[in-house]
Formats: sequence, structure tokens, C-alpha cells
Amino acid sequence: MKKTTVGKTSMGILVCLSVGALIVNCNRSDPPVGGSGGTSANGGDGGGGSTGSGTGGVVISISLGGAAGSGSGGADPGAADAAPVETWPPAGFVNVTHSTVGDYGVSPDPLVPATDAGSTGGSGGSTSSPTQCSGILYGVVRDFKMGNQPGGHPDFETAPVGVETGIVQTTLGADGKPVYAHPGGTTKSTTGEANFNQWYNDVPGVNEAHLLALHMEVVNGTATFSATLPNMFYPLDNLGFGNQGQPHNYSFTTEIHTSFIYNGGETFSFSGDDDIWVFINNQLVIDLGGRHAQTTGKVNVDSLGLTVGNTYDIAVFNAERHTNQSNFQIQTTLSFTNCGYVEGTIF
Repeated sequence: MKKTTVGKTSMGILVCLSVGALIVNCNRSDPPVGGSGGTSANGGDGGGGSTGSGTGGVVISISLGGAAGSGSGGADPGAADAAPVETWPPAGFVNVTHSTVGDYGVSPDPLVPATDAGSTGGSGGSTSSPTQCSGILYGVVRDFKMGNQPGGHPDFETAPVGVETGIVQTTLGADGKPVYAHPGGTTKSTTGEANFNQWYNDVPGVNEAHLLALHMEVVNGTATFSATLPNMFYPLDNLGFGNQGQPHNYSFTTEIHTSFIYNGGETFSFSGDDDIWVFINNQLVIDLGGRHAQTTGKVNVDSLGLTVGNTYDIAVFNAERHTNQSNFQIQTTLSFTNCGYVEGTIF
């Protein structure tokens, strides 16, 4: 079993792939492996909620409860027998903030760029029955310099305003990343394929990645994380390239990969600014690109032609590209089978 480093050893951030006490909230489950992976400017600023700082290292212990899944989905009886142990916040996380609904925090040190970055999920659905995760989702936030700063990224802060669909292709790439739909060209709010590919890939000197944790509140089967006005989403304040003369850090992207068991009747919605792309079963189901004010996209999962009882991947991509708001809200009735997977590590 491969050990994946998720932070600098100076902070003691380790991923322990062994049976042991769970420090983070979830047992390991086995998603399918393989396969392909408002038009006005933002308004006024709001508060970021209370902020705290953790101490000590982050030890993420993943319990191996059964045989690993395969492309068609392997049974994981050990994981299925155990309930997730939810602990918030993860030890050592910083910028821990209670928001409008739920909480968020990030790892203090940057993630080490991985050689096997991307989604580990498959396509087409699996019939495995892994442990569900109902409380915490893990992902990656990548910080960028604003385009109006020396050496800044031209897609951030300086792009024209407005919702822009069609920036990415309708199928997720084999690496689990959105595919730019205009090779050799540009769009109204993006400056070309090479620059766009930096949004969700680790590029030293261009971006800095941190592990993100979202603590969702589950009420009557609906899970909600909402960091919206007045308690908005600022996970990278004073980290990465810093706030760059602003009261908050406004130039970053967010990437989340997980899986869910389709039971029928589920919904998923995302509300935020700026760009929003959501893929289910590797297909684009929400397309709200562009540097825009808070906008909401909703998915009726029953309309996607999925098979009840099978497991499918979902990937969420967001970009915060402009001062002076940062809204981020997920609301869903999906039953997640894991707490997210990041650069080959399943939570």
C-alpha cells in the first residue's frame, strides 16, 4: 500500500494507511477505481466568521476495513460494519471558521505536489456498499496571485465580468480535471488553455495547494455547507501568497472529489462565485463559469440516467477570482460513500 504525503513533515502531517484509531472522522471506503476520471460584479464584503488556529500535526489514519475495490467495485464488509467517527476540527488545521451553516478549515502547510494527481474514481457505477460519510468532506484549495500584482495570474481579478458557459468540455478529463474547450484560443474571462490548466493542477511558483476540510450539517437527510454573506468563504486568509493588500485572500480555486450511492430522488445544488463546474459520472451537470456574482446551479439526479444502487463519482470545481465577495454553498441529499479523495488518498 502506497503512503501519500499530504504536507510538509515539519508540521507532522501524515497519512497512515494502517489499521488504527481514527483521528479524522471517516473510515476508508472503496470507490470505483479506474476510468476517466448573475452578470454583475461581486458586491460588498462580509465577515469571515470566527477564526482559530490549531496546534500540533495532522495525523490522518485511514482504517482498512476490507478488500480494496476494483473497477467494477469490490465489497468492503469491514468498512460497511463500522460507522464514521466524526471529529471536528481535524487536528492541526488552521483558519478554522464557523460559517453560515457548518465550518471549514485548512492544513497549515502546503501539500507536496503529487505525481499521480487527479481523481481515483471510475465511471459507469459500482455495486459496492462502502461506509457512508455524512459529516466532513476533504478537498484541495489552491492559492494564486491576483492578475493586478507583479507575476500574477491573468485569469484572476482582471478578467471581465459575467457568467460564461462553455469554458470547459462536457466530459471530465482522464486525469479527473476539467478540459479546456478552446485549445489554441481564449474565452471572454480566460486567457488560454495553458493558463486554465494551472487552476486545478499543482504548479510551483504559480499556485500553492492546501488540504481543505468542510464540516457539513445534516438535517433530515439534507447535508448543507454554507459560507455565504455575511459569513463568507476565506479558507486561505494569510496563507499562500497572502491577502495581497485585501482584507481577505480572494484568488483561489477549490476542487472536491467523492462518490455517492444513487438511491433515487436525490438533488444537488451549488451556489457561489465565481466559476462553478460540477460533474456527475464524469459528465458536466452544472456549468456556471466566468467571473460573476453569486449564482446557483441545481441538479435533479434522477434526470441523469443512473442505476439505483450503484455508486457514482461527483467532482466539484470552483474558482474565486475577484474581490470583494467569496460565497460557497453545497446542499444535497446524496449519500456520500467516502469523505473525499485527494491526490490518491481516500478519506
